[in-house]
Amino acid sequence: MKRQNFMMLAAAALLASCSQDDALQNTVHNNEGLKPMTITAKVPTEGMQTRAAGDEAATRCYMQILKGDGTELEGDNSKPIEMTPDGKSFSTTVYLNGSETYDFLFWADTEATDAAAPEDLRAVEYTNGKTIAWAGNDLDKMWTADGVSVTLSHVVSRVTVITTSYFAGSEACPFTVTVPTVYNKYNVEAGAVVEDSKDSDGYKLNVIDGEYEANAEVCHFYVLGGKETSQEQLTLQYNGPYGNPVIPFSNVPLLANYHITLKGDIYNAGLVEGNIKASITTGWTTPEKGDIEFK
Repeated sequence: MKRQNFMMLAAAALLASCSQDDALQNTVHNNEGLKPMTITAKVPTEGMQTRAAGDEAATRCYMQILKGDGTELEGDNSKPIEMTPDGKSFSTTVYLNGSETYDFLFWADTEATDAAAPEDLRAVEYTNGKTIAWAGNDLDKMWTADGVSVTLSHVVSRVTVITTSYFAGSEACPFTVTVPTVYNKYNVEAGAVVEDSKDSDGYKLNVIDGEYEANAEVCHFYVLGGKETSQEQLTLQYNGPYGNPVIPFSNVPLLANYHITLKGDIYNAGLVEGNIKASITTGWTTPEKGDIEFK
């Protein structure tokens, strides 16, 4: 990370029309007009430890700097930089030209710290399922002594299933939740999914091993949903001993920062119409926004 930050410093010096060797030497001694700025990315406490059981804290965070017009800096200096965690936030220091404007992009997730770094925050690859992801940006920003501080927010939907009846998932009687429309890339600059990254197979979670008592959480997962106008059809099925049919919920807003809870009598799912209730929570921690109609 130190090497990357030094490269940023050197690149900015090159913008001042110095040769590379002279720029590096002069920058070390007098900064050639470059100024240090501390960049901080915060993940809300509620986001790191939400009321939804089982959520993990962010393990890593990356920042990418572009020119204020959205184009890349010279050299490799628009490559994502890994930020340093302090337990509550992530930060780094870069040297910038005080007369220029910059776009700052941020991405944090719960991937292992040794996982491959994202190559471009305008098309971050995302694997639907277990990973929580946050993002944010600060565009067209000039140097300031106060630095840049951005609070990130979830870019994925959380789906939780709670059973109000005992049931057992097995190879013979699997429980399945299907999300037909998900994406696998996110553009932090645009604050939206990458349109051509739609996963043709959607996302499917199978529960085939375990016994669940009444009022227990069966599973939860995270998916990268669509745009604000998206209304997806999510389906649930417990293929139990009675041949339970599929239950569709046809107007599910699988959007960034939304928490969808499916709760009801899983054992008899589909045998009694409407015995599964789907509800929406925005922000993952705020009061429920409303119920999703069973169709």
